[in-house]
Amino acid sequence: MKTISKILVNVEEHHDSAEAIAKAVWLAERSGASIELFCCCFNLSVRNGYLFDQEAGLHAQHGYLRQVEERLLAIASSLQSQGLSVEVDVAWDRHHCDGVLRKAQRYDPDLLIHQIGVHSRLGHYWMAHHDWQLLRQCAVPMLLVKAHQWGRIPQVAACVDPFHECDAPAELDRGILNQACVLARLADGRMHVVHSFQTLPQAVIFDEHVVTDYAALQRKVVQQHADALQKMLDELVHIDAENVHQLQGESHVTLPAFAAQHKIDVMVMGSVARGFLDRLLLGSTIERIFDHLDCDVLAVKPPGFGSP
Repeated sequence: MKTISKILVNVEEHHDSAEAIAKAVWLAERSGASIELFCCCFNLSVRNGYLFDQEAGLHAQHGYLRQVEERLLAIASSLQSQGLSVEVDVAWDRHHCDGVLRKAQRYDPDLLIHQIGVHSRLGHYWMAHHDWQLLRQCAVPMLLVKAHQWGRIPQVAACVDPFHECDAPAELDRGILNQACVLARLADGRMHVVHSFQTLPQAVIFDEHVVTDYAALQRKVVQQHADALQKMLDELVHIDAENVHQLQGESHVTLPAFAAQHKIDVMVMGSVARGFLDRLLLGSTIERIFDHLDCDVLAVKPPGFGSP
């Protein structure tokens, strides 16, 4: 993707989506992209109130959708007055995630923007079940927006890994770098490339001959990662060495610390699909660190991924 031409904003019926809309506008102003505001609705009282009168139930459902659509049209009208191309759409679906995924498949956007809820009392972001579903199942790049204002010169970090656990790690990194480049270029911002990895802990080495030269082993592992990272960058993107960062340690510790230190506004990460058991035992990097990041996250799927 050389630029962004279509942006889909998931406007949630009962949650604030102002920041998601604001960032869609910010991107559209710089890219010329069209925006579609979409709301997936469902009201159990409306459904249950007309269980034995299907025609009246459909009439009530349509009336409910018209009210939601009017609210979206008011927002769209305000944005259109600023010279932006904005359309609206509503749908009735009890399963929110499925409704959004179907809309994304129909509209085929370059970017889906979805706003996450407010902080909890402990200062972490709380994600609902459908937030996680969207993150895991959405095939198009998905910007997870928090209550975070981007800086005057936005800082974008591409989190890459030459050893991604997927069928085409190089292609996933290509997608991550591509998305980060687009954002940085549109924002006149600064792009960082980050690779976080953990070396082999000494406690898990049982060969006494290896233990005696543990430091050399560590240096070898670090060099292997550095070589793989440089080879990947040489093939995919040109970036100044000062903006390439190799972090040693567990990603859920190193990446939030890096984001805070460098005042990152958007962290672009690969979202690798896992089975239920893998998620239960391992989770994913995004899911493990999302709660500890104050910046927005742009999730990118591996090539060929299709929504269930």
